[in-house]
Amino acid sequence: MIRPLINGMLTALITATPLLADGRVTFTADAGDAGQMNMTERWTGNALRTDIEGMDAYMLLRDESVYSIISMAGQITVMDLGQLKDMPGASASRSPSQSEAGVVFPDEIASLNALGETREIAGVEGEVHDVAWRDAAGEVRTDTAVLTDDPRLLEHQSLKMQLIEAISGEAPNPLLVELDDRGLAALSFGDRFTVTEVGSDAGPAGDFELPAEPIDLGGIMNMGNQ
Repeated sequence: MIRPLINGMLTALITATPLLADGRVTFTADAGDAGQMNMTERWTGNALRTDIEGMDAYMLLRDESVYSIISMAGQITVMDLGQLKDMPGASASRSPSQSEAGVVFPDEIASLNALGETREIAGVEGEVHDVAWRDAAGEVRTDTAVLTDDPRLLEHQSLKMQLIEAISGEAPNPLLVELDDRGLAALSFGDRFTVTEVGSDAGPAGDFELPAEPIDLGGIMNMGNQ
């Protein structure tokens, strides 16, 4: 009686998903036609906040929903981005395609090979890899990436994938999926992405609370149709 109970407890401890810690990652990313953007993402538990330098707005992943928080002339507007997917004409009003936004993402990973070199970025050591990938047009491209198994970067990547799925309703791009399957996360990827700072401080707890009730997007659309 006791032995099965102990074995069950050990199995639960071994297979349990670890609790996410607090952290932050600052990075530069290629935003296509918008150029390079400096972004900071902070997380505590399962909440992830995305701030873009120079913008008086941020996104917040909270309770499996994604919110856009915009401040204009002292007025704060909170939108539940999940509502957009359920609105009439949502397919036509989704975010621009990769080609329209000027951003090209991997559509398929052809190969990912370690080169036997290490490199330190933002105080974190990673291993240099060659990544060959195909874009949506079928063109084969090659980039050099520095990859790491640092727990903070893995936590960040996991939450980032949740954010992408919550907004788009689709799986993240194949590169993120491939890295996640291998237990790796990117410190850099060509000239498209570079981590500049990694920390364990998520900032004030209030930064992960909604500053106002989300507006009813459906109600606003219905008013416009009257």
